[in-house]
Formats: sequence, C-alpha cells, structure tokens
Amino acid sequence: MDMKKEKNAFTLAETLLTIMIIGILVALMLRAINRVNPDKDKVLFLKAYHATEAAIGNIINDTTKYDPTYLTEAERDAAEQQEGTTLNLDFRDDPYPDATAYITDESGNQVEKKNIKRSEAVCYFLADQLNTIGAVKCDSNGSEGIDGANFRLSNNVCFYNWSGVKENGSVDGVIDPTCTSAAEGYVIRVFKDGKVTVPKTASGHDNQSKAYEWLQNQTDVK
Repeated sequence: MDMKKEKNAFTLAETLLTIMIIGILVALMLRAINRVNPDKDKVLFLKAYHATEAAIGNIINDTTKYDPTYLTEAERDAAEQQEGTTLNLDFRDDPYPDATAYITDESGNQVEKKNIKRSEAVCYFLADQLNTIGAVKCDSNGSEGIDGANFRLSNNVCFYNWSGVKENGSVDGVIDPTCTSAAEGYVIRVFKDGKVTVPKTASGHDNQSKAYEWLQNQTDVK
C-alpha cells in the first residue's frame, strides 16, 4: 500500500517570526560592536580637547609667558568703574616680550619663537606644549587640509583658526579630528583663567552640536 509522504514547510507566520528574531539579534550585535569600537572622531576630538585643557593650564601658570594675575568677570566689571585701574584679566593682555615657544618652522628646523604677537600667542604656546608634527604656522589662518592648519598633532588631528583674541578676551580655535578643513572641525573656547569650553553652536560649523554632546557624554560610546 502506497503512502504519500507529507512535506513539512514553514508557515508565513513562522518565517516572519524567524526574520524578526534574526533582526533583533543583528541589532544587539551591532550595538555591542559599537560599544567596543566607539566613534573614532569622538575619541580623537576628546583627546585633543583634554590635551588643550592641560596645555592651557600650564601656559597660564607659567610666569615667563603671561602676567599671572587676572580678575574674574565680576571683579573686572567693578574695577572698570574705577579710574586708573590696571586690568590683567585675559588674553587681551600681551605675553611677556621674552616669552618663548619652541616650534618647527617651514624648513623643518626647531626654532625659538620670541616677540610673539598677542593674537598669535595662544597658538604658539599650545604648539609648544602639544605633540605636533610638521610646521607650526600661527601667523596666518588657512582653511583647507593640513597646509591650511596652524599645526597638526602626531595623531593627525589638525588645529585651525587659533590666531586672534575675541573682544571678551577669550580665544576660539578649531579642532578637526579628520584634518580635512576648518569647516569640518569643532570650535572650542579658552580663557586665561584656565576654563575651556565647547560652544553648543558656532557659525559655519553645522555639526558643532555633536562636539557639545560628546563633551556632555564623554563615557557614552554608543
């Protein structure tokens, strides 16, 4: 007697359930991978940011570079009401004439940079403190690629637009983890009291909020 063999097959519901389970597993795996491999730009930016923080601390505490006395904003406001008051608050004050930065010039030679202009001082002093490669160019601000940078770190992060002092005495500069251009980087702001911040928005930097969030969530690697 012949008996027909029954053919077993997945139903549509079973197939969809299987696909859904696979999707969930893939999503969990990707999340785990992202935790192991955080955003490279975030890691490089935060390293450069904290290196800058430490360097600024060294610069403002080096009595051969700047007058170590300064006032808080409240103290400055009060002092400005008094005639004849000498204010030493911020980077609007000139560095000492003999202040020296040791940098690499365009010819690849290690040189002593003296008689540093106020607008270029933070840039040269930072380059002196940080681990740079290649020439340091703080006398101009370019925009494109490595050649337009003020200087480049050994991990290929570029610093742009560090020449200049704002009206409130702070200095704004750009850190670009990709070393592509100033526009691709993120603005950070430094003050002579050692405070370093990341503005939430910056003109010409559409992704500035990303760096702001990175700083707020430094342990978050998702």
